[in-house]
Amino acid sequence: MMFELRNVTRRFGSKTAVDSVTLDIPQGQMVGIIGRSGAGKSTLLRMINRLQEPTSGSIQFAGVEVSSLRGQALRNW
Repeated sequence: MMFELRNVTRRFGSKTAVDSVTLDIPQGQMVGIIGRSGAGKSTLLRMINRLQEPTSGSIQFAGVEVSSLRGQALRNW
C-alpha cells in the first residue's frame, strides 16, 4: 500500500498555503513534517486527514483517491 500526494495545493483567497506538494509514502514508513512557522505544515496535515479540501491535486491511499470522497464514503474511509 502506498500513500500518495500529487500536486496538492491549498489556497485561501490570494494566499497559497501549500503549493504543489508531491509525495509518496510506502506502507510502514514513518515521516516527519518540519518547517518554519507559516510554511503550511498544519494545512498539509489537515488536508491529509481530510479536515480541509485541497484547492487542487489529489490524495490517494492504496489506489483510492480519498481527496474526492464525500459524505458516507469519506466517513467510512
